[in-house]
Amino acid sequence: MKIAVVGAGLCGLKAARELAEFAEIRVFEPHDVGGLVASWGEGFSIEKFYHHCFRDDRFLIDEIRNCGLKSKLVWKIAKTGFAVDGRIYPLNTPFEILRYPYMSLVDKIKLAKFTIKSRRMNYEDFDDVGVIEGIRKELGENLLEKFFMPLLRSKFGENAEEVSYAWLLGRVAIRSNRKFAGEEIGYIRHGFHQLIEKMREGLDIVRERAKIKRAKKWDVNGESFDAVVFTAPLPELGELKERLGLPEIKYQSSICALVGAKRSLTDDIYWVNIADEMSFGAIIEHTNFMPIEDYGIHLIYLASYSTPEGWLFSMSDDEIAKLFVGDLRKLGMDEKDVRWIRIFRAKYSGPIYEKGYARKITPYKVADGFYIAGMTSKPNYPERSMNGSIRAGLEVAEEVKKDLL
Repeated sequence: MKIAVVGAGLCGLKAARELAEFAEIRVFEPHDVGGLVASWGEGFSIEKFYHHCFRDDRFLIDEIRNCGLKSKLVWKIAKTGFAVDGRIYPLNTPFEILRYPYMSLVDKIKLAKFTIKSRRMNYEDFDDVGVIEGIRKELGENLLEKFFMPLLRSKFGENAEEVSYAWLLGRVAIRSNRKFAGEEIGYIRHGFHQLIEKMREGLDIVRERAKIKRAKKWDVNGESFDAVVFTAPLPELGELKERLGLPEIKYQSSICALVGAKRSLTDDIYWVNIADEMSFGAIIEHTNFMPIEDYGIHLIYLASYSTPEGWLFSMSDDEIAKLFVGDLRKLGMDEKDVRWIRIFRAKYSGPIYEKGYARKITPYKVADGFYIAGMTSKPNYPERSMNGSIRAGLEVAEEVKKDLL
């Protein structure tokens, strides 16, 4: 039996590994193996797009363990902050939150209660409620405008008003593991590329774009297969997407700059959300989480989200780099502090979780011998993650085995 797996991200690699014992597997991937977890480096290796994991990421942690990397998984407290009017404010301990000047005490209490309440709510019940409507009703206009709108605009841009309240509630409930000094997150010391390398071992990976046709079986690049497991973004299916009756899902694009700097930008803060009008919406200073000795330089991500048709995504790498460095100056980092900057982009980095998105989640089996898994699968609702991708890869493999073996 021959099975084609399209896409060599975490989901595709996991599905291929699970099926390799039972069938001849060929993986098609024209881009970097690892997908959004692919790495880059000169003398070191680091993800092109920032990554970390959480204590509740059971499927990811099991995969790390199965690949013999559990001893390299490090858990640390990562500090967060908010940049307003050119200044970065830490928001971790109760004392730091109380000192934050852009929110009243009443609003701070509301926000704390909301965080606790969100963990008990069934976020799927709010799939048809807009996130702005939900925040306004629960927390009021002040918190919506001063705290949440900058986050929503930086994450979803012009699509912020279309996003479902379920996305926010699910994100708070699933990803909150706060300690007194900050949030605890995990990372594989020296990079997730080690996990990708283990997961790809023994797999036949063809570095070509998959052209899929419906024939007596399934034809991929002129070769016949008994089944296809498609794990790439749905727009890459082309005309086949409509013939399979798949839903129309809006995607956002990611633009991530990795900066090698002579000094730290955010002192000891790992993640800073930007309230000011800037070309990027978040700063993730990796070497405030992992030791700078692992890299020999301060490593800082600047994250921005767009759409495939957006103005930022259409700019050249040099234009984006110049724009980002210009905005870094507003936060006190001079151009001479920047040793180098690399721009990475993903055209389809994730769905926009708009109102009613739950009805668009794709089933694993969409036609005889054709399966879909990945960002539009149930494990990646209401927020995509490494854990959700590995779980989707495992579950689609189980569906294929149930049907064909």
